Amino acid sequence: MFGRTTIFIGVLSGTIIALALLAQVTRFGYETLTFAAVLFAVSLFIGLATFVRCVAINLEDTRWVVGMSLLRRAYMQIVPELEPFFVASHEPSVESRTLGYGSPQSFGNLANSLTTTSSVVAALNSVLAGTLASDLGALVGLALTPALAIGTRVALVSAVLHVLYASRFRRRHVPATRSSQRVA
Repeated sequence: MFGRTTIFIGVLSGTIIALALLAQVTRFGYETLTFAAVLFAVSLFIGLATFVRCVAINLEDTRWVVGMSLLRRAYMQIVPELEPFFVASHEPSVESRTLGYGSPQSFGNLANSLTTTSSVVAALNSVLAGTLASDLGALVGLALTPALAIGTRVALVSAVLHVLYASRFRRRHVPATRSSQRVA
């Protein structure tokens, strides 16, 4: 996940540097706005692809954590004396408060959700979407204030859509916690 995100951040950084250099040469003219629209659109596409993959990787991580819990539970059933040596839970419930990944979203764990890689990418994507909308507004001749207002609205809508996508993905892809059978 970090490699993909690093590439996205690299593309975004390159976009900003290219625009800064171009703006100096063109005195932030129409050419800069046109080129910015293209670069912002490409960066946003890469950002959206990165976000979708990060959300999917979070599910894969959840499956691995649940699988490891199932293995620990099996070990506990075979050799109960091992319990003091386990530092993580041996109960594979996704609803468990001790599960590091995949726990249901609630207001209580909102701060943790905002610091994930997916959330950072979502925030950058939302800013990019708003910036692209403002840029397009300026290209069609809008004054600064209306262009910024449109960009702000688009950024907020984008943020909400990112959250809805991630929460819907999480609801539709709950990791299996079966294996309630006793290991002999």
